Amino acid sequence: MSKHLLRATMVLSIAAVAFAFTAPVRAEEGTTPPPKAKKQQFTGLIESIDAKAGTVVIKKGTESKSFKIFFFNKTATTEKKEAAITDIKVGDKVKVAYSEENGVATAHKIGPPDTAKKTD
Repeated sequence: MSKHLLRATMVLSIAAVAFAFTAPVRAEEGTTPPPKAKKQQFTGLIESIDAKAGTVVIKKGTESKSFKIFFFNKTATTEKKEAAITDIKVGDKVKVAYSEENGVATAHKIGPPDTAKKTD
């Protein structure tokens, strides 16, 4: 009789553990994931670079926009296709590809602006 009681207890324990792990998954199926941050672009002159704080400020006309940068951000210059963030300097005209989430603009790529194509 104790074998049957032990087996029943073990089966119920395994079932309880299985349901405990699947219950949160079922609850999440009905929710929608947060929307992805929309990628945007901003073109202007570099006003300041703060490598320690990980920020760069770009100015376009009277508007200045601050971007969070990370050491792995892709950067390019007119001379180099792949460059380090230290290769760009204040006063350079750049295009920033970024996304904004929770009020923080994060730069994904900083490079030279698109040049107008010549037509013959």
